[in-house]
Amino acid sequence: MVRQRLEIAWRCCARTCLLGVLAAGCSSEPPPSGGPKADVAVESAEAAHADDSGGLFRDVTREAGVSPPTGSWPDGQYLVPEITAGGVAVFDFNGDGRLDLYQLNHCAAGSLTDPGPNRLFEQQENGTFAEVPGAAGLDDAGYGHGVAVGDIDNDGDLDVFVANYGANALFVNEGGRFTNRSADAGITGEQWSSSAGFFDYDRDGDLDLWVANFATYDPNRKCTAGDDPTDPDYCGPHLFDGLTDTLYQNNGDGTFTDVSQAAGITLPGRGWGLACADVTGDGWCDVYVANDEEPAQLWVNQQDGTFEEEAVFRGCAYNMAGRVEAGMGVAIGDVDGDLRMDLFKTHIGGETNTIYLSEGSDEMYSDQTAQSTMGAVDRPYTGWGCAMVDVNHDGALDMAIANGRVNKGVPQPSSPLGLFWSRLAEPNLLFLGDGSGRFANASSQAGAFGSEPLCSRGMAVADLDDDGDMDFVVQHLNNELRVYRNEAPPAGSHWLIVRPMTGGRDAYGARVLVRAGDRQWMRLAHPTFSYLASNDPRAHFGLGAADAIDELVVTWPSGQQESFSPPAVDGVAVVVEGQGQAVP
Repeated sequence: MVRQRLEIAWRCCARTCLLGVLAAGCSSEPPPSGGPKADVAVESAEAAHADDSGGLFRDVTREAGVSPPTGSWPDGQYLVPEITAGGVAVFDFNGDGRLDLYQLNHCAAGSLTDPGPNRLFEQQENGTFAEVPGAAGLDDAGYGHGVAVGDIDNDGDLDVFVANYGANALFVNEGGRFTNRSADAGITGEQWSSSAGFFDYDRDGDLDLWVANFATYDPNRKCTAGDDPTDPDYCGPHLFDGLTDTLYQNNGDGTFTDVSQAAGITLPGRGWGLACADVTGDGWCDVYVANDEEPAQLWVNQQDGTFEEEAVFRGCAYNMAGRVEAGMGVAIGDVDGDLRMDLFKTHIGGETNTIYLSEGSDEMYSDQTAQSTMGAVDRPYTGWGCAMVDVNHDGALDMAIANGRVNKGVPQPSSPLGLFWSRLAEPNLLFLGDGSGRFANASSQAGAFGSEPLCSRGMAVADLDDDGDMDFVVQHLNNELRVYRNEAPPAGSHWLIVRPMTGGRDAYGARVLVRAGDRQWMRLAHPTFSYLASNDPRAHFGLGAADAIDELVVTWPSGQQESFSPPAVDGVAVVVEGQGQAVP
């Protein structure tokens, strides 16, 4: 079996290398937007918000009541963690039925130790947000990076894990107030952690936890831009040794056990974004990890408590030229309508973001970036948070990408940031899919989301205002949060949101199939994708002109499959495991 896999992997590598050579000669990348001079005045943040004229997305941050951090943000001091944070989560922390915002903050630039308490914004009945004093106990003062949200004790409310540069933290929800239970729960370690995700890898009904870890950082290591010793810049990741990820098994009593070694999680790899979902189509949850200047890792669930790393074998470790890339964010979804999961990974400027389409029943992948047409646009930009989401309800998944440089560039005069940070600022990108795996650049129609140069990092996706379309929440390097309301769906288009529940909690990793007439869609219900983010875990469907559905089938993380009576469109359908009709 191993020999057969190696032979297949060799053939895939040879094919992708040839495709890479062919594709390299036909791509034409435009230069980054603008070429502004350094002495041009920079707009204020308030002016930038006032000038937002809408588009497919509208910046509603201020009118929604999400306030910026107080005080001025200092220039960077070339400490690498200050250009990689921070994260954001969207979840209902108090059980009132409205989605709230949780923002992970980090120390002010130039410091690795000054507290940066996290912030929690509660959504009010009128759709605005009010900051919760002390973040309801979630005001972790660590150097915040990623966040995972899940009901770890099956009591019906959502608990929170915070991944830090330094000690991580697990907060247990006690009726809308949170208590740090890290020590009691067995959460240990002082390393640099990035993204994290809850998922039930062993099918015992409890949510386990995967933590992506980055590298062993040396703050005394100094780097320069080029060969000029007087021109400091941020060091690249290759100068720091990568770490292995951590797998915590839920013991079912509020505690966790680190089972990384026993589960086979032994290969290091500077981890950033991840997706915890059934990538291989066998009904068991896997983990796909984007690594920085290391091959991506696909940890395939062996169904016996262990994982095997199979990214090379399955064709999603390298790009089509067989080269390693600087992976940051991860998105997963079916972009070409074959009912199989496809993968997307964001990268540093000078590399294209990469989209891998699934092939055949064995869930092999191939780099289809050139055919997608996105690479010619995104190559100049450095991507972080990302999502496959149907923004305009036409039934095809689109692609949203949060951008921001890691090395000094040319100052951007339209950025509301100061001179130092405007040199790292870039606009975000929005691509509209056609359902076949090809995308059209719609960034110029995306309002402030696609036009304002900022230093974006974590990005969460959710239906914040209960209107059926998916909105964006983006965290930035200066600890400022932005909220973008989706105004893309045209009048007359339909939608459906499905919330699969199991044992009183969201069924993370459930696959939901919807059929309407001669069209069918497969979507995942899970919160772990993008970069440092926890997203709306419900499965979202754009239905186009379809005003009714004919079939709804859920494949549960337990392996069971059930069909449910078709719900009405333009609403949220809650389906509970065990209450449908079993599918033979």
